[in-house]
Amino acid sequence: MKTMLNLLLALVLPAALSAETINLGAGRSARLNLPDAWKAAKVLQGLPENPAGPANVRYVTKNGSNDAVLLSLIPMADEQYADLAQLRALVKESTQQFADGSMERKANLKEIKVDGRTGFSCLFTDAELVGQPTKKDDYKTITSCFVYLGDNIMLAATIFSDDPGAKAYDEATRLLQSLTLSTPQKPI
Repeated sequence: MKTMLNLLLALVLPAALSAETINLGAGRSARLNLPDAWKAAKVLQGLPENPAGPANVRYVTKNGSNDAVLLSLIPMADEQYADLAQLRALVKESTQQFADGSMERKANLKEIKVDGRTGFSCLFTDAELVGQPTKKDDYKTITSCFVYLGDNIMLAATIFSDDPGAKAYDEATRLLQSLTLSTPQKPI
C-alpha cells in the first residue's frame, strides 16, 4: 500500500507544482513553487540604468481568471527591517494609500511566514467594486505583503484577486509562502 501511495505521489506532485528561480545577482536567487494552474507573465530584472535594482515577476492564472501575484525582491542598503516594529511601520505606511477607498478603512495586519522569516500582510477590498461584475485587471481585492528575507533583500508582494475565498487566492498565497532565498556561502 505504501509503495502504491509513493508511486501515486510521484506521478501527481510534479504535475501540480513547478519550481521557478529568480536570479537576484551576486550569487543570490529566490526559488518558489509555481502551481500548475499559474504561469509567469512578466519578468523585469532591474532596469538597464540600475541592474542591481529590484527583481519584479508577475504571475497569472493560465485560465485567465482575474487573479495575479506581483513579487518584488528589493535590495536594501541595511538590515533595518529585520526589526519587526520597523517592518510593521513600513507596511502600515506603504498600504495607507489603499485604506481610504477600501471596505476595511485601515490596514489590518496579519503575520505571515516566508522562508522562516516573519512579515506582515493586509487585505483591502475596493469599496467601489463590491457587487460589480468582474472587469479584467480591475481587482476587487489586493493583499499587500512585506517580509524582510535577510541578506539585504526585502520581499514586497501583492496578491490581486476578485475573491479571497477562491482556490486561485489560496494558490497565490501558497506560491508566495513557498519562496526561499539562496545566497552564496559566506566565509567563516
